[in-house]
Amino acid sequence: MTEDLTQVATFEDEVSAEILAGMLRSEGVPTEVRPISPLPGIVDEVQVYVPTSLAHRARWFMNSSKVTDEELRFAATGELGHDEP
Repeated sequence: MTEDLTQVATFEDEVSAEILAGMLRSEGVPTEVRPISPLPGIVDEVQVYVPTSLAHRARWFMNSSKVTDEELRFAATGELGHDEP
């Protein structure tokens, strides 16, 4: 992407970030996923960026989406939240 980018989300794992990125792409919002690594091979967090001109659209989609952070985490890891058995 050559346009200015805006960060719209941060995740602890790349799979969750890629799931959101795929959902945004299906809505016509190009995305860039950037793992943040303090050391080679260690991912601290993963950030999702969109073109600044489409950031409002991405945020609207994320706010209106029925998918929660817990559902994204489950899709990525298969693990239920801490409060669930």
